[in-house]
Amino acid sequence: MQLQDIRFAGQRLIEAYGDNGFRLSDGRFEGSILILPTGAQLFKADEPSDIKADLFDPIFAQQNSIEIVLLGTGAKQQFPSGELRKLFIEKNIALEVMDTGAACRTFNVLVSEDRRVAAALISI
Repeated sequence: MQLQDIRFAGQRLIEAYGDNGFRLSDGRFEGSILILPTGAQLFKADEPSDIKADLFDPIFAQQNSIEIVLLGTGAKQQFPSGELRKLFIEKNIALEVMDTGAACRTFNVLVSEDRRVAAALISI
């Protein structure tokens, strides 16, 4: 899906998603990704059952820069384990779970509001 091209100084936006990847304002990424305040990187989850707590270590390493994490679980919303949700509570980071398309759109809205947001997105 193609999203509207809007720019915010210093922030990367999700310009498109689908075809097993994402196009951000700073390039195309194949597969699932983490979008952090410091850049984007591979997210080693191809489906919701692959989601484990250690995949979020890069987010937890930057927890002072992140207030909310959007977890896009692919074509449909699937909640992660209670253990993972509890870990986010302990780290004082909000975790919002939705399908990947909704997570992409929400990410751009939160960036436009200058929120401290990160995203973990399973490709579709």
